[in-house]
Amino acid sequence: MSDTEIYDAFAGLVGAFAAAQNLPCSYPALGFKPPATGAWLELQWFQNETQNYGLADDGPSLKQGFGQLSACYRPGQGIMVGTRITDQIIAAFAKGTTFAGMRVYRKPWTSALIQDPERIMHPVTIRWQGFVSG
Repeated sequence: MSDTEIYDAFAGLVGAFAAAQNLPCSYPALGFKPPATGAWLELQWFQNETQNYGLADDGPSLKQGFGQLSACYRPGQGIMVGTRITDQIIAAFAKGTTFAGMRVYRKPWTSALIQDPERIMHPVTIRWQGFVSG
């Protein structure tokens, strides 16, 4: 699998989740205007270093990385708005979830809140990995 195929498959899962929750979603490097009210999602994508597991040039390699899907909303509503969404993200991208030959290999987790004047963010980290040939 190529990096493009891996990202595209993961973004497809995120899109299906966002649609099921009726939440708009921001994707990396695409224009997005957050709604004035209500919640939304923001996806960030982090490809990590590929590890070689074979001596031959066409030997297997371990591809790995993580997606960070944040539940976002406007300040002044308390944290329960975000924690309800992060619970759903963690369930939807549970350990064992597969896409494009990759697999979520750890239970996703929520990081500390990020607060700024425009929004509150609850980032959920979803780690994945998978072996590819060549």
